[in-house]
Amino acid sequence: MDRKPRITRRQFLVGGGVVASGLLMGMQRVIGYAVRPSADAPIIAARVYCPLIVVDRRETSTTTPSPSAIVTPSATTTSSPSTTSTLTATSSPTATPSPTATSVPLLRGHVVHIYHPRATSWNFASGWYGDSVDARIVANMVDEGVARLTRTTTRADAWATLLPNYQPGQLIGVKVSLNNAAREDDDNEIDALMEPINAVIRGLLAIGVPEQNIWIFDVTHGGHSGMIPLRFKRRCAYPQVNFASYQDEHPELGFSAVEKVRFNTPPGIAPLPDLPFCNALVNVHYLINMPIMKRHVGAGVSLGFKNHFGSIDRCNLLHRYTDIGADYFSDRYSPLVDINSHPQIRQKTILTIGDGLFGNSVNNISAPRRWRTFGDAAPNSLFFSRDPVAIDCVMADYLRAENNGEIAGADYYLRLASAAGLGVYERGDPWGGGYQAITYERINLS
Repeated sequence: MDRKPRITRRQFLVGGGVVASGLLMGMQRVIGYAVRPSADAPIIAARVYCPLIVVDRRETSTTTPSPSAIVTPSATTTSSPSTTSTLTATSSPTATPSPTATSVPLLRGHVVHIYHPRATSWNFASGWYGDSVDARIVANMVDEGVARLTRTTTRADAWATLLPNYQPGQLIGVKVSLNNAAREDDDNEIDALMEPINAVIRGLLAIGVPEQNIWIFDVTHGGHSGMIPLRFKRRCAYPQVNFASYQDEHPELGFSAVEKVRFNTPPGIAPLPDLPFCNALVNVHYLINMPIMKRHVGAGVSLGFKNHFGSIDRCNLLHRYTDIGADYFSDRYSPLVDINSHPQIRQKTILTIGDGLFGNSVNNISAPRRWRTFGDAAPNSLFFSRDPVAIDCVMADYLRAENNGEIAGADYYLRLASAAGLGVYERGDPWGGGYQAITYERINLS
């Protein structure tokens, strides 16, 4: 990390204990797991940001190394294909999905939530909200998030833990959310911000990934064609990073003739055609998913799973299956599960980072608004997880809290994804009792 904290990381006893929230708000580093709802789908009440803290370490293995004892894995000597940073359209994958297991035992359904009250400063009235992001604070939030998730102490160690099998020449993809974007974008409709992406790139550079081997993409196609806004690219701190979209950035990459999603619609639900993945995804070796925490006018929520609508061709065909109340919407099938189960996503994804710096608690197409559950301000939050189900569950719960409770049907896909083995599902109250199955860690930086 760039700065030493004013208090040490070992300040809290790992064994556990509840600390009164009033004593915690002034600390720079507060670590804990909010746990234990009493029901499967609790009523979530709106609150200002005042967390309950309980320390709870639950491992998937029986023995757990302490953070000081963790050894960062070094690159293996296994040879890998010589991959260049210039991608070309291809009918077959150029990158074979690799196992993403690390030497650090995973905390079960681990979700890290980093909050900083001064990450943004927009007045919700004038100018573009993207101009009010504090890049330095956001960079520290990303560093802290990946370190907490991997239980390491430096930026390089954290990213080496996330990418233990990285080999020189391999490509890293970053899937962003630019669903409302135009090339000359000048509105405040919610879209991805570059500041957390810059921090991710900085982390990748720390373990030797060259700028030119990093690809930022959103190849939304169907209903409208996604673009990479100039104001977004101009804020990229690394000039050799590549961008890909359907229309204006490397459209020649196109879609794979081989790597396609096969939709396993059950009897009684109309079948879907196989839809190909974009080659911007197919050609990378590792993937970082960076959705926005937002509601959706059709699907109820639009989070990490739905972010991959921008990774396939003709995603508009799926709305009749994902929009609540549509013809084929069902609690027994979601095409989101088929998309995210595919090896091109499941085996390549090393990390999901949920962008809750502003988010949108109203819908997916309007400007950000104040969140009353975050003190009538922006959420100023980033979420980190290696479990795609758990992180969507937590962000969905924050959206429920802001909307005074239930968003009916919005989490059907998460129940189905968990049943398919993609991660830990749970409905909880992140403002209060927290979770039993999900290991939720909330850190306030101030």
